[in-house]
Amino acid sequence: MKTRHPEITSRRAFLGTVALAAGAVERVCHAMNAAEDAAAAQDSKAAKGPCFTQPFDGGIIHEQCGPPVLGTQTGPDGKKLLKIEVTGLVPPGAPLEVFTTDGQKIPVTIENGAFRGTALLKDRITEIKARTTIHGAPQEIRTRVVWAKNSRPRFRCYIDDHSFFFRDICKNDHKSIFDCFYLAKLRQLHRDFGVKINLNCFNTTPERDFSLALFPDKYKSEFEDNAHWLRLAFHAENEFPNIPYLNATPEQLAADFDLVAKELKRIAGRAYTAGLQIHWADVPPSCYQVLADRGVKMLPTRGRLPDSRQRKICDYHLPDDILEYLHYQQGWMHFETGLIFYDAFTGTREWTPLEKTGPALLERIENPAKSHLLNIVGHEQYWWPFYKNFVPDIYDRYAMAFRFVLDRGYQPIWIDDGFFGGAE
Repeated sequence: MKTRHPEITSRRAFLGTVALAAGAVERVCHAMNAAEDAAAAQDSKAAKGPCFTQPFDGGIIHEQCGPPVLGTQTGPDGKKLLKIEVTGLVPPGAPLEVFTTDGQKIPVTIENGAFRGTALLKDRITEIKARTTIHGAPQEIRTRVVWAKNSRPRFRCYIDDHSFFFRDICKNDHKSIFDCFYLAKLRQLHRDFGVKINLNCFNTTPERDFSLALFPDKYKSEFEDNAHWLRLAFHAENEFPNIPYLNATPEQLAADFDLVAKELKRIAGRAYTAGLQIHWADVPPSCYQVLADRGVKMLPTRGRLPDSRQRKICDYHLPDDILEYLHYQQGWMHFETGLIFYDAFTGTREWTPLEKTGPALLERIENPAKSHLLNIVGHEQYWWPFYKNFVPDIYDRYAMAFRFVLDRGYQPIWIDDGFFGGAE
């Protein structure tokens, strides 16, 4: 065994200390710059006119999510009310009236161009307005807050990119769909953990050597018998090209959606669901209504800070301020269509080794703003031994994730059940 030279060891320690110190200084400087930028932005906004800083317009909140929620209380009629903080900016000296559109006046205090008050919510959606006069001209602003009542810890499982199991069943003319090892493994996960699993499907295999049109309808009753835990949904026409709907027209998305949905309904009957995930989580806003018209209620995405170096994908073309909100909070409603975009990502199973499963899930579970709704997700191809990136312990990775969340009180859901995946 070689002995390290004490001078080398001390030098490494010294350099490590310097690096840590430099990193700490960099973080402090970054925080100071961010605070200065925020203050400058606040002054700029206040000079232009009134604006709300919270609640965020379209933001979804619940009783345990943290700010702007202050708690609950019982109203005169015995029903639960949600107490929230309402804050914003207004030019110094300008008069201000804050109120809800149902007539509730919200008393506010104003200090250094910032106003603050509290409101009581009784409805799922509450519109809050602020009215002032600046240089003789009346101005009015609004924000709309969405209350997911009686939210609780719950999780959703969906698996993307399905085509191989269809081809396998058809090629081998299996007597049962569970003669396919993949569906048998999913059924075992259901039996062991009571989970519900949503399979998002392609119309064709990547090689285009098989399409859903070739799959017989003789298994329909078996799919329907298992629809309480196994459902099929649209994903895309094919795995390739990547990000197929990045710049899609409504007509293109509608055609692909309807093609796949028609085949899945023929194949699986009541086991078809509109509770899907779009391949690469991206369509333009012009396509939102196409999805809403076909029964889609919620779309998983991911939040992102404006200065993030992440590539701008998998975000449904959402504006930076909404993506920033979703970086810190769970969900946001697009009022024009009623679609809800939400961030519940905990890592995909194939990219999350067993030893990192717990820490990745805990990161969400210990964050009150994002702890109530989790996604446990993955992709079909990593289950198949012929696939170049086959993951031999993939079953164990799902099993560990399910066991981890169930042990902490989470319950499985279908994302299209109730409001916001099971709240009221």
